[in-house]
Amino acid sequence: MSETASVVLTALAEFRAKPKFRFTEAQFRLLNPSPESVTAPLVAALDGCASQLSSLVESKAPSSALRQAISRSLRSVDKPTDTEDREYLAYYYHELGQMVGVSIAPVLNTWLYGPFLGFLLRVFNRA
Repeated sequence: MSETASVVLTALAEFRAKPKFRFTEAQFRLLNPSPESVTAPLVAALDGCASQLSSLVESKAPSSALRQAISRSLRSVDKPTDTEDREYLAYYYHELGQMVGVSIAPVLNTWLYGPFLGFLLRVFNRA
């Protein structure tokens, strides 16, 4: 296993271990935390995605497979009704994409804002 892969695997393991949706990140510190009953399935989806990414990194999968795994995981989550939870979820999936070195901004923009605005953001290079 290469040194880069071991760094990515360590980052993914740390991601799975850290508490999520507790509004400790600076940009989210003023939000009201959702109850754990709401965020538990979201955390499970994120941790599952991180585990799947770890398996893909270990098997030296191409970046397209990594991007597809993140996209599939995001689509499998029931879209939370709370805007803060949606933004937080997008933040975490973006973080996962950065860890494995893939850009998932177009997928996140479409998921957050809908297909029309997602398309416009892609066209005008805002993604």
